[in-house]
Amino acid sequence: MKKGCLITVVGGLAGLIALLAAAYLLLDREKLTLNPETRAVLSGQFVSLPAGVTHYQLSGPEDGSLVVLVHGFSVASYTWEHTVPALTDAGFRVLTYDLYGRGYSDRPPGPYDLNLFTAQLEDLLTALKIDQPVDVVGLSMGGYITADFAAKHPERVRRLVLLAPQSTSLGSDPRTSLVTFPGVGEYLFTVYLGPFYMSESSGEFVSNSESAVWHDRYLDMMNYTGFRNALLSTLRTMTGDPFDAYRALGQLDRPVLILWGGDDDTSRVENAAQVVKAIPQAELHLIPGARHAFAYEFPEMVNPLLVAFLQR
Repeated sequence: MKKGCLITVVGGLAGLIALLAAAYLLLDREKLTLNPETRAVLSGQFVSLPAGVTHYQLSGPEDGSLVVLVHGFSVASYTWEHTVPALTDAGFRVLTYDLYGRGYSDRPPGPYDLNLFTAQLEDLLTALKIDQPVDVVGLSMGGYITADFAAKHPERVRRLVLLAPQSTSLGSDPRTSLVTFPGVGEYLFTVYLGPFYMSESSGEFVSNSESAVWHDRYLDMMNYTGFRNALLSTLRTMTGDPFDAYRALGQLDRPVLILWGGDDDTSRVENAAQVVKAIPQAELHLIPGARHAFAYEFPEMVNPLLVAFLQR
């Protein structure tokens, strides 16, 4: 290769590297840190647990039967905005909280595996001095977490509701295989997956009338350092088989309700039959026309089923 061509190639590579670095710096939203000062202006309550501070909210009558709501992979407790009022109006006490790395809960170093999330729920109930058995409701990855929690702590659980529970291993999804590579995942998440793909894909989860609110809530929690690491670590380390937890739950004498969106392409509705087979005592209801965040999108269809089951 001639010297002039080599200089051109090297100059082109240097320019490309500079462009990639500039894109990373420009699109990296993680400029804020969660601490007592930044949390002072946030709604809800905070409690220090062994792995970090957890953001939570307790609603409804203090003497009501407690229902714990556990959200999914990349969102936060705002997922339950249309669920909580129906439960409190029915007389339930409701606990919502942000999983580690999401919302306004701490972003510990990790790993973000099943043990971390199951322990967070156990630690939260202990810290709040909740000793009686509770009803737990889990959406998507939250369904996996609640099933595992019930299997490990059956004395703490009375009934379970699983909303489109995670039905494949995160590590087996070809759509996420590239981001499992160190460095590559961090860059792709910063310049594309976070600010564009994941935040703009709200239309896949909720209706157009709600997508702007969902989008803004998502971008807000992306502003706090550690969100990117939390999601990537979850993809890389929470790679167990959810059906291990579902089969263990199926061995317990706990009533289980499963709700699933009829048009869910995220946690595919075709997997519902396998989940029911693993949890033979479960009853299944499909929500016609609903996508993944159907509790948020179709509360008028979901809430009556939820309340009726919990009131039995």
